Amino acid sequence: MKQAWRIYVNDLKHLTTNWAAAILALGLSVLPSLYAWINVEASIDPYAHTEDLPVGVVNEDRGAELAGHRFHAGDEIVKTLKNNHQLGWRFVTRKKGMEGVRRGDYFATIVIPADFSAKLATVVQKRPKRAVIYYYENDKRNAIAPKITERGASTLSARVSDEFVRVVNTALFSLFHQAGVTLEQQLPTIRRVEAFVFRLENELPTIQRQLKALDRDVGEARSLVRTGRELLPAARATVRRGLEWTGRVEKLFMQVNASSHLWEKPVEMAVHALHSFAEQTPQSLDTPEKQARWAALIQQAATDASPLVQQLRRTLRTWEGTIDSSSLQPVQRTVSRIEQTLASIQETAALVKQHPTGVEEKITHLREQMALLDAQAQQLDQAYRQRLLPMLRAKWNQTGEQVRQAKQTLLRMDQALNEAEQWLSNTDRDLAAAQQALKTAQAQYPFLSRQVRELAAFLSKIKRETNIDELIRLLKQDPRAKGAFLAHPVDVKTFRLFPLPNYGSGMNPFYTVLAIWVGCLLLVSVLSTDPSSFSEANERERYAGRLLTFWTLNALQAMVVTAGAAFILPNIFVREPGWFMAFGLLCSFVFMAVVFSLVSLFGNVGKAMAIVLLVLQIAGAGGTYPVELIPPFFQQLNPWLPFTYAIDVMREAVGGIVWENVEHDVKRLLLFAVAALLAGLLLKGSLNPWMRVLKEKAVQSGLFH
Repeated sequence: MKQAWRIYVNDLKHLTTNWAAAILALGLSVLPSLYAWINVEASIDPYAHTEDLPVGVVNEDRGAELAGHRFHAGDEIVKTLKNNHQLGWRFVTRKKGMEGVRRGDYFATIVIPADFSAKLATVVQKRPKRAVIYYYENDKRNAIAPKITERGASTLSARVSDEFVRVVNTALFSLFHQAGVTLEQQLPTIRRVEAFVFRLENELPTIQRQLKALDRDVGEARSLVRTGRELLPAARATVRRGLEWTGRVEKLFMQVNASSHLWEKPVEMAVHALHSFAEQTPQSLDTPEKQARWAALIQQAATDASPLVQQLRRTLRTWEGTIDSSSLQPVQRTVSRIEQTLASIQETAALVKQHPTGVEEKITHLREQMALLDAQAQQLDQAYRQRLLPMLRAKWNQTGEQVRQAKQTLLRMDQALNEAEQWLSNTDRDLAAAQQALKTAQAQYPFLSRQVRELAAFLSKIKRETNIDELIRLLKQDPRAKGAFLAHPVDVKTFRLFPLPNYGSGMNPFYTVLAIWVGCLLLVSVLSTDPSSFSEANERERYAGRLLTFWTLNALQAMVVTAGAAFILPNIFVREPGWFMAFGLLCSFVFMAVVFSLVSLFGNVGKAMAIVLLVLQIAGAGGTYPVELIPPFFQQLNPWLPFTYAIDVMREAVGGIVWENVEHDVKRLLLFAVAALLAGLLLKGSLNPWMRVLKEKAVQSGLFH
């Protein structure tokens, strides 16, 4: 190590005594810092000026109505965006917006379609339709800007969702409020319905019995109706026969009325015959022969008159049920006396005929009997005309009226039978329907009974578990307040454990580490890794001596870049400046060991390897994006890269130190340094002859130095 120290001291002497070398060393010390500082300053806070990113907004929404509330989501979005300065919103027409994003005047254009509010309003329908906001972005103009504008569109969507939730909830709670008011108004009715359900549950057995009884009664009623319908034809036939009979009787009465004078014939004939008989008394009966002839004539006349009188008696007998007996019996007695008188006349005339001599006394008796017969005939005629005939006419007219009334009654009965037939038909149909309904009711009774019992149990449970007055109080709460609460039910309270004021401060560890590695590459590119003198020193001593020089120069680079970031850059925040510089020196030590070992062992190939390693570390160390977001290959590579731990340990100094993390990162970094130093010390002697031959051949080509 003595020779190595001599090489290091000699290098420092040349750097301090040779002004050209000193200027180059100073330039090499500052140059990496410029790389870091410029990049950090350029990315101080790029997201602080997103309001300068132009984004077109096209509002074509026509509005809609939801539960009686008119709302215009598109206008609400525009109103919100006008008060939102996250992006440079430009409110334009569809044509201008689409043309602007196509030409690159706008990074993106957001289109709110005409049916936007209408689709939001379908939330109360059976199959709601999702509302869509159309987002057009121009990806070719910038890689990051579309992500920012897309985040703005997502924020816009979230705001729309929040606003819509507020509107919907306000509408719903308005309905709830109205429901609460209505419920409070209808509370007495609800109580009555509740009581009715419980009473109905208790009456279910009675209802079942009544259904069975009604079904039985309806069946019996249908049987009676069918019996009535079966009897109707016979009743109608009887009525029709009665109508035919009354028609004939009425016709007969008309005929009798037309010849009503014939009623007097039997009496007139009898009276006329008796008068004629009584008048057959000659003036002179002076001879027996005249007396005998007259007696024979009288006898024959009496015999001829007897049938008429008998006929009259029979006629009077037929009137016994029609004429009052007090009026009929005197006439009948008169007829009886006439018959007796005729019999006496026949007997006396027979005696005169048989013994024509000495008959004066009998002839006188005959004359007296005939005079009596004439008086009786007149008495009969007078009694008939004054008493019987008016009564007969009255009875006849009464009977005729009864016949007409009977006919009218039968006509009404016929009409009533027709109506009864229609009524019985309708009644039978209604009873059949009622019976079917009863059977349906009986069939549905178990289901209805179960439903009623379940409803009663449900009401009992509600009554037991729910305070309806409290429910009404909850429903009647302010709908606007509830709607606003449910639109934002949760507030996120953020606690920044290691707060950084800007984006540049967060990127400072990455660019600082990158600048230190770039400084290593600059050194190995400008300075030689192999001392030109000190031939007496072996390969390991030459390696170690020149490594100390590179460490010194790279430490200066690390000091400049970390001190500038911690103390010079005005917008960069470093919580622990001292540790930031110390961790920078640690990174310098590790990086220089790795890069110097690669170049010392492999020459120009080693430089290429260091550059490749730089590229891999930029992509896979998680300096710009979280490791979880990079491709799987780089995620697998991440634990094997020095940048991974260097950036993490620098972040500890920038944001706030967690010593467990520092310990972990420092150990991993030292492992890289140890591995690089061991490789350099162990492989330098064996690889150097091979690499010298390779270098000579490359120089001979005239392309490499």
